[in-house]
Amino acid sequence: MTWSLTQVIRGLQLAWWGTLLAFENRHLHKHTYVKTTFVLVVFSIILYLVSSILLLIPLKLLQLFVYLLSFVFLYDHSIYTENYNTWITNYAFNLPFVGLMFMRYVYPQPLDSLFIESLRHVDLTYIKKHVGEQNLRTPYTPALERYPYGTDYWNEMFQYLKRTWNKTKIAILLYFLSLLPYVGLLVYPVASAYALVGSLGYYPAITIGVFMYIIPGTKHFTMIFLETLYSSRAMMRELLEPYFGRIHFDAKVRREWFKEREGILFGFSIGFYPLVRLPLLGMLFYGVAQSATALILVKTTEPPPPPGMESTYKIDYHYVDPRIKKKEQKSE
Repeated sequence: MTWSLTQVIRGLQLAWWGTLLAFENRHLHKHTYVKTTFVLVVFSIILYLVSSILLLIPLKLLQLFVYLLSFVFLYDHSIYTENYNTWITNYAFNLPFVGLMFMRYVYPQPLDSLFIESLRHVDLTYIKKHVGEQNLRTPYTPALERYPYGTDYWNEMFQYLKRTWNKTKIAILLYFLSLLPYVGLLVYPVASAYALVGSLGYYPAITIGVFMYIIPGTKHFTMIFLETLYSSRAMMRELLEPYFGRIHFDAKVRREWFKEREGILFGFSIGFYPLVRLPLLGMLFYGVAQSATALILVKTTEPPPPPGMESTYKIDYHYVDPRIKKKEQKSE
């Protein structure tokens, strides 16, 4: 079990404190955030126009066609209308969010600069808060910003599109399976239990799936839950890309790194995800989330070694709450 209520609450706390630090950073407001905000707003407007023209209008025409056919074949179109509205709410309007994640591979510099500037502010705040103390942690920024932000953009872009397409296929498959008679009611509860097994364990995940099945009217809630779970994970992955774009872990270690911190990362991302989904304004909140990510990195990882000393640096993906570590050091 990699989730706990304590870890999720800790993630929410870090999201809040990271946001406060972002708003306290005057240099961020004057320079980096202004530029990043402008880029995100322009990108946001383009995404909403494209998604409306290419997707929403054709789907509205399809809904009208289904409505007109109901007069010819004498069937109740309300069921299809309800399913259509649910699907549009959870998936079609998620396209701008998907596009925002994609922006990092098209033009990564604004968000990367925002992250580094925020990380520098976190270091300075830490030093000011612990003036006169010994055994302070090594600052993150001097070492991390010396690493080149090197990534294979085409490969990363392809992998991102592949992950997005696979998730979309699963969402569409679940949606149509849920329309089947008899077994349709089981689709989303089973999918929810399956999604949570790795995080909560078998018994808690199965219990949640059973409750979703026996409680009436939970289909819409379950769709939102699954979409939120997977999209918040995807968002957290992209928010941490300025770190992983410099400190290159192999695939296995990277998976273990995320798994060790899954509860905290979920709590952090769920604090921002509903705000990022807001039309147009969501892009601004994404900038705040990118800035706040600097704090969660500092609180959950050790500073990297200076460039050129990687061979002497043992990668430790395990997570230990720094508050517990501090208490142990005092007891010694």
